[in-house]
Amino acid sequence: MATTRVRPSQVTIVVVLIWIAFALTVVGAIATVLVGTGIAASDPARVAEELKNLDLPESWSTGIGPIVIVAGALMFVVAIIQAIFAVTIGRGSNVARILLTILLIIRIISGVVFILTSWGTETWMFGVFLAIGLDIVVLLLLFNSRSNEFFTDAVRQA
Repeated sequence: MATTRVRPSQVTIVVVLIWIAFALTVVGAIATVLVGTGIAASDPARVAEELKNLDLPESWSTGIGPIVIVAGALMFVVAIIQAIFAVTIGRGSNVARILLTILLIIRIISGVVFILTSWGTETWMFGVFLAIGLDIVVLLLLFNSRSNEFFTDAVRQA
């Protein structure tokens, strides 16, 4: 008789959050590619004028469109990595859990650095606090006792 793992609800919540992040990353990637295409198709003089208004070098006017398109393409790569994490964590891969933990810790540290360096300025602080909070929740969900049992193969059901 084969045994199957029972995935705890905490791990399922993490998998759902990763799939939501995947969907949002794909939408952002599509928007970024479209914006880059629009910039690349625009009049270079108009792009140079907008760059000047933003206190950026006007010489970027010819290269900024393709750079934004490449950034959008890289966002698609990030989305694929997120999908791989969602699938492997859902199946109980401890390696994926460790790699995701490392990435989340890096995100939390970078968020704290952003907050410390941007305090008192007009920035998107709410989004950074929200991201840090969600990352901490995901870590707590990944490392509670039921999740630990799931990832260490201690829970089996006939």
